[in-house]
Amino acid sequence: MHDDRLNYVLHEFIAPEYVEAESSEYLLIENQDSGHTELTLHIEGENLCIAQYDKKRRCGFWNRDSRNGLSKCVDHAILQHTNGGWVLHMIEMKGRMDNRKWFDVRLNNRASYLDIQALCTALGIRIKAVYTYTTYAENRFSRVQNRTNPRMMAAPLGRRCIDPVQEWSQGKMHVTIGLDEELIIPHRAIQMERRDGVLKGELVIAETSA
Repeated sequence: MHDDRLNYVLHEFIAPEYVEAESSEYLLIENQDSGHTELTLHIEGENLCIAQYDKKRRCGFWNRDSRNGLSKCVDHAILQHTNGGWVLHMIEMKGRMDNRKWFDVRLNNRASYLDIQALCTALGIRIKAVYTYTTYAENRFSRVQNRTNPRMMAAPLGRRCIDPVQEWSQGKMHVTIGLDEELIIPHRAIQMERRDGVLKGELVIAETSA
């Protein structure tokens, strides 16, 4: 249940249906060329769910140069109000994960974090913590460096080149959000099961302190 101030901004300033009706359970769906994915999300406490975030309009002031990745975003985003403050959860859905796709996932998460920070300013919300999740069916990460793709050899999110296999296995995502400013986001990989041609899985987000 939102307070009167947040309800006012949501109803008066935010586009209808941009945010889902508040619930403790959401069915998050993604349709791709590689197939259909369904994630059942269970979340405790007050929350704001932006399903199909990648299909909705976002901030128009970014430099959309392909090098910085600000033209894309994650598939779904959820803001959860906990005892310690508001927590941002970002969800990306993939069929197969590999080194190149991890590069794209990191870009999507950075763009989404910056976009949602702007939205939260309008909502009067301050993000205290951030978590990210990637659903997948196949793990195709490789320790062999791809030297044929210059994007994989550069470090466009900052000066330090990131090892995608290490990030994935350690559950941490490093993204640069400013000059000498790096955000380290706890990451959880969620392996999905294929049932009747559909990738399905569940995610439970408890109400804990930020």
